[in-house]
Formats: sequence, structure tokens, C-alpha cells
Amino acid sequence: MIQDQDFKNFQYNVIGSKSVIKGNLELSGDTIISSFIEGSIEVKDNGHLILERGSLVKGKIKASDLEIYGSFEGEIDCSGLVSIRSSAQVSGQIKSHRLVIYPGAIVEMQAHSQPQEES
Repeated sequence: MIQDQDFKNFQYNVIGSKSVIKGNLELSGDTIISSFIEGSIEVKDNGHLILERGSLVKGKIKASDLEIYGSFEGEIDCSGLVSIRSSAQVSGQIKSHRLVIYPGAIVEMQAHSQPQEES
């Protein structure tokens, strides 16, 4: 059984489908977005960001890894993988170490790869 204190150590965020947010978000840990967001999103602590089907984000995203199933317009800056799924619609600029575009995705972009950082 999960103890109440166990939830204090979880680092995840879920923003539901009926939410509308305008402004800048600074999040820690893995994040799932199913809503409309206009502004910037920064996911810290190597968090994975998922834009679900039905989501619409307009602005800037900075994250470690990003999976897009919904719609995005703006600038993306990811240190890891950007995955644009078949249900996605993406327009704007993408800077990432790795980029995967699945068949069926609608994409209009400028993309730049960045070298992997030395350890």
C-alpha cells in the first residue's frame, strides 16, 4: 500500500484537457499535457514532456525529451529526443539532439541538430 509520504517524493505533472493556461510554466519531473497552453514551458530535472492528442501548445518548449501527439506551434529546444507521432501537427523551429517523425504527422519546421554533450 502507498503511504501518504510516498507522494511527497513523486515528480510528475498532469495538466488536464479542459485547462487553459496563458503564461510561463516551470515544471519539475515528467509532465503530461492535454490542454491549451500559450506561453513557455520549461521542464527541469531531465523531465520527459508529453503533449497528448487534443492538446495545443503555442510558444516555447525546453525539455530533455519531448513526445508530441497533439498540436504545437513555436520553438522547441530539447537536449535529447523529440518524437513527433502520427497524430501530431507541428509548425516552427526544432533544436534537438535526435528527431523522429512518424508517418502521418503534419510537420512544417526548421530543424537543427545539436551535438551530444561530452560526459
